Amino acid sequence: MVSYGLAALLVLAQADDPAAKTVALKKGDKVLFFGDSLTALAIKDKNVPEGKGYVPLVREALKERGIEVDAVATGGHKVTDLLKRVEADVLAKKPTVVFIQIGVNDASANVTPEKFKAQLEELIGKLRTGGAQVVQCTCTCRIEGYAAENAMDQKLDALAAVARTIAKEKDLPLVDLRSAFLEYWKKNNPENKPKGFLTYDGNHWTEAGHQVVAEQMLKKLK
Repeated sequence: MVSYGLAALLVLAQADDPAAKTVALKKGDKVLFFGDSLTALAIKDKNVPEGKGYVPLVREALKERGIEVDAVATGGHKVTDLLKRVEADVLAKKPTVVFIQIGVNDASANVTPEKFKAQLEELIGKLRTGGAQVVQCTCTCRIEGYAAENAMDQKLDALAAVARTIAKEKDLPLVDLRSAFLEYWKKNNPENKPKGFLTYDGNHWTEAGHQVVAEQMLKKLK
């Protein structure tokens, strides 16, 4: 009897966990990744072999299912920039699923968690009103490795926490890229080196970084 009770609690906990939520795709769906340079460079980056960015990797994985994969992204963009272009550049494409990949530039610009939350909520509202199912991602890094006392890590942690909170409050699937990167560094970068693992400059993703991101994105798509 106790085991059944524990099983039921686990099921309920998973149902309430944004990281466990997925999107059920069907033939004809259009998945769009909306973000900053990290997504823009997933399309073309001289430092990454052609076709090895996370967007083409996801596209290749879904092509036989009749799923279209697209991206709208510009280097340096923050949530405020996404808000300015969401109707003309994203909703005009009529996506059925939109992944929001944003946050590193917001952290660098000292956007407060409160403003970041309000801006993301506005963006999510616009996407949902436009007919898209939204998947929220957490930010990754400005430098590889992790130090709790580092000011930038603190800012990124704060904005990642906001993304997690919004996903739970809005009942959105969550791609926790920051947690995935931290876990990878624990295993593969114990000396906290600033680059050369998932990024080539501390920020922008290597082929290995894109592979990790693609795997995390695909976990959300069933």
